Amino acid sequence: MSNTVRTLRATAASMLLEIGAAIGTFVGLSWFGANAALAVVRGVGTSPADAGVPEEAVWFGILVAASLGTIWLERSGYRTIRANPAGGGEFARLSVCYLPVTFLPAGYALSSVVGGSGLVVNLYLIACVLVGGWLSFYGGLERLDVTSAYFVRTFLLVFCSAVFLAVAGVLLPVSDVLRVFVRTPVLGGATLALFALAGQILVLFAGFGIAVRDPTPVLDCR
Repeated sequence: MSNTVRTLRATAASMLLEIGAAIGTFVGLSWFGANAALAVVRGVGTSPADAGVPEEAVWFGILVAASLGTIWLERSGYRTIRANPAGGGEFARLSVCYLPVTFLPAGYALSSVVGGSGLVVNLYLIACVLVGGWLSFYGGLERLDVTSAYFVRTFLLVFCSAVFLAVAGVLLPVSDVLRVFVRTPVLGGATLALFALAGQILVLFAGFGIAVRDPTPVLDCR
């Protein structure tokens, strides 16, 4: 009887993992499709309504495409593209949540330099999806010798920092804060980009625990 219970539990756990991976893949593909559609619309400068296509039909088409893509991957697609079939859940967490927030300072720096348009935001989110797919489906985490826990840490660091800056911005104008640090007039987007990049480096250093190696060679005295 105990063996039967263990078998049922193992089967149920395996089914839940497969269902979770499929849902994660669907969420990631839907997120990619939505940002790709918005990038095309903003890049071209016309909306689907201008072409006589209802907006609801566009979103419905994105969900249908994500569903068909998920079904194909679950049946034979993973073997065809040689991807990890268990990476769907990790794919959704990294692409939709962890990566966009972790590299938010770098994305903000880029938007400060090139102009904070919606197209830049969508391209940034698409890049996060592509990187998340490599990390979760093609062993990127193992190759970098990291786990998703590192991205959870950086996610929390950036999120808490953003909340702190938002509160500080309400209590004290951002320009005054920058003048305290640089002691010069604010230089616009370039100064904000430099501060954002510095914050990104600090977040990665603290989140991933980057250690500075001692350049002095170790002598073998055997």
